Amino acid sequence: MGDVLKKIRAVLFYLWQFTFALLQNIIGLIMLAIYKPKGAQSEWYHNALITYIDKKNFGGVSLGMFIFINKNKTGDALHDIKIHEYGHTVQSMLLGPVWLLVIALPSVIWCSLPALVKLRKEKNISYYWLYCEGWSNLCGLWATKERFLTAECLNRGRYGKPINPNRNKRKDIKGRRRQK
Repeated sequence: MGDVLKKIRAVLFYLWQFTFALLQNIIGLIMLAIYKPKGAQSEWYHNALITYIDKKNFGGVSLGMFIFINKNKTGDALHDIKIHEYGHTVQSMLLGPVWLLVIALPSVIWCSLPALVKLRKEKNISYYWLYCEGWSNLCGLWATKERFLTAECLNRGRYGKPINPNRNKRKDIKGRRRQK
């Protein structure tokens, strides 16, 4: 029964991606067609296709179900980038065609505009402070059921704030402290 549900979810995922989120998936397919002949390696991650590309000053980008990550990222940073970029995939499914204007455009500007990069460094502003980036982290955590590992994502991944604030202070139904 579990395998059947998994297959049904996958079919619904792809059906939704190639209908409601069609435009960003077409752009993602074009990027895949550009990088795959250059030897880029790919892997499946929660029904999305992650492709590792060799590009300087690049962390990652999500275009529908197609995720592109710098091939030089490793360890905990790679793990967290996968969750974050998958969050953009979830946003794409929620917003459909307006995702490009509401999420992608502000994200590209926030990430690459030199004045904003300088501002983030000078004022020590988290990359995840911007609404679309913080929301992506929350969507990625929810959808993958995984946890962030790097200090940056744990401490500043929710709109520049900790992901699980007051986690140790939470209580269960009977008023007892929750175990981690």
